[in-house]
Amino acid sequence: MSIFDRSFNPDVEKLEHEKDVGGLIKTLKKGNQKNRALSARALGRFKEEKVVKALIDALEDDDPDVRWNSASSLGKIGIIDATPFLLNTLRDEKWYVRQHAAEALGEIGDERALIPLLESLQDKKIRNNVAIALGHLGDPRAVDHLIEALKDWDLGFRSSAEEALGMIGDEKAVPALIEALKDSDVSVRRHAAGALGKIGDERAIKPLLAAMDDEKWYVRLQVEEAIQELNERLKEEE
Repeated sequence: MSIFDRSFNPDVEKLEHEKDVGGLIKTLKKGNQKNRALSARALGRFKEEKVVKALIDALEDDDPDVRWNSASSLGKIGIIDATPFLLNTLRDEKWYVRQHAAEALGEIGDERALIPLLESLQDKKIRNNVAIALGHLGDPRAVDHLIEALKDWDLGFRSSAEEALGMIGDEKAVPALIEALKDSDVSVRRHAAGALGKIGDERAIKPLLAAMDDEKWYVRLQVEEAIQELNERLKEEE
């Protein structure tokens, strides 16, 4: 549809406030670019079959802002029926659309997303978000890939991989995370401590205690919190 055919442009904020789902869907289909994107974002509040269908259709909109907002809203709604369509959106030409598709797949948590997300770790534009999505997915089959990511040159990618490993909670990651406590980058050390606290393996106690001497106060603070969380987890297991 040509943009000149899209003449239905009401106040999207008002439609959202009034919970006018029909009006928002109509705007998503027929509004101008700005209002289509705003409607796609607003529809994420409504977990209805007709909303999901409209957002799935909008993943193929000619405007990337509409596509990424639609992907984001589908993640918020969390319906697994959207998975195949979001997997297709992982191949979108715009990196920020792919980014939001990855995040949505993590939020939905459908195991069908595992292999495509693992493949998307090679996409340097979105791999930080992909790592976090794998953390939300919680599948231990991602652990080896995320451990390998700890060797990458990109500091942000290493930190995201550590955060994901903490979310998955697999003890297999503990040795690599202990080693990361000595990383040259502050953020990497901090995220390593946080992940070790979440996993709760007693092997991390001594390395975390040693990390209390870190030169950066916010690393020491994270280490202290990690030790407390780790001890609480160990007590629960007694």
